[in-house]
Amino acid sequence: MLQSVFSRMIPLFHSEYQYIGFGGLSFTDFKIFHRELHINRMFSIECGYSMNKLEFNKPYSCIDIRVGRSIDELSKIDLSQPSIIWLDYDGCLNRDVFAELELILSRVPHGSVYLMSCNRQMKNSEGNPYTPEELQENFGSLVPLGLERNCCAEPNAPYTIRQMLELDCNNTIRDRNRLLSKKLRFKPIFNLTYEEYIGARMFTYGGVVLNDDFDDTLLHFDEFNFIGTADPYKIEIPNLTYREVMTLNQILNFLDKEQSLVDNDIVTNEEIMRYKKCYKYLPNFYDVRL
Repeated sequence: MLQSVFSRMIPLFHSEYQYIGFGGLSFTDFKIFHRELHINRMFSIECGYSMNKLEFNKPYSCIDIRVGRSIDELSKIDLSQPSIIWLDYDGCLNRDVFAELELILSRVPHGSVYLMSCNRQMKNSEGNPYTPEELQENFGSLVPLGLERNCCAEPNAPYTIRQMLELDCNNTIRDRNRLLSKKLRFKPIFNLTYEEYIGARMFTYGGVVLNDDFDDTLLHFDEFNFIGTADPYKIEIPNLTYREVMTLNQILNFLDKEQSLVDNDIVTNEEIMRYKKCYKYLPNFYDVRL
């Protein structure tokens, strides 16, 4: 989904992009962005693995591995270059996320993308959702005014995280604009929730830094149904067999044929609706015997 948006967006800015992320040992995002977006300058910020293990597992020589705290390593990278930055955190929202957000948005140029993902649960040490008072104690001025009492309970937590991030994005750009003759703004793009295979409840938020006079219609974001939604766009992958997927591809939006599958207890209406929302972005799997 990210790659589809970036493929549409990047050519508009006529720039060579760099990519910064957390590759881990799989480097999945790096593989996709190198192959599909032709990004050749890449930085993977890591901790928890030895440099030898990381170097052995990196898929391309163009990936520059930096071992250390992300805030420290980000400050060593030239962020004045057009960048796509996706900080895919393992844990929950904390102050370090905002420190890195502010570092990035105070430096990256027009056309750059900032993205973050985190566990969307916002709980205290006892495992209960933060109260507004506890949230204020932990995050201070980063907390917007007027939050409801149950702002950190499901399903409200993604809305609260988004408000906090958006407030800090706008404040950081506003402070930066005081020193600029050509003003910038931050345009939100991604507002997604999903659950990982290990059960972690995740939230992804991000957007693009633009010159204030840039024509947003050039981005054609209206062609993507998961962009610009007021509510978090919930990514739900249906559990379908290969044959069910192939059949659905052939009959999508032929309502009578879809209903026939439902009537014969092959798939459910909910599975069909989920599949329609995400089928363009699913990877292909093949049953191979060697």
